[in-house]
Amino acid sequence: MPSLRVAGAEGSQSVPLGTSYIIKTIRLHVAEDAIFNSACDALGGLERAQLMQEAVLFECHRLGVRYSAEPPPPLKKPWPYLPERGGEVATGVRISISLRVTVAELMSIAAVLVDASETLFIVGATLAYVGRLQSCYRGTQLNSPEEAKEARDALRRIKLPLQYRYRR
Repeated sequence: MPSLRVAGAEGSQSVPLGTSYIIKTIRLHVAEDAIFNSACDALGGLERAQLMQEAVLFECHRLGVRYSAEPPPPLKKPWPYLPERGGEVATGVRISISLRVTVAELMSIAAVLVDASETLFIVGATLAYVGRLQSCYRGTQLNSPEEAKEARDALRRIKLPLQYRYRR
């Protein structure tokens, strides 16, 4: 089967043509890993890849990056969600997430727009998304008001760096 070379943060990889997902390998820092694990647990065992894909798509749309005849508007100020990784200890574990090729394409455009690597865009967008969930998620689709309250409380217990806390 013919393949396509896809460049990523850790080099390039072959993806068979016709594949609807790509694999991104990301090295997380200890705090990022703990935040993402806690958020996934709070959301009923959500898969990390799903959380990250939702976050990436949300941030792309917030930035105006979408499939459209119009290009996204330029940023008026630096992207506030660029992770600051100086001095933090990496987990030593690389995670791999699957992204739909359509989401990956938008993510790549958005990363260029905000002047970040794809990895830093994924991590920053996900941290910001967790901040929005902490502030805005209601859990209305859960089985009971009690479950919704537990999920909201678990999200709000996550300690996020200040830059990712959503201010209404």
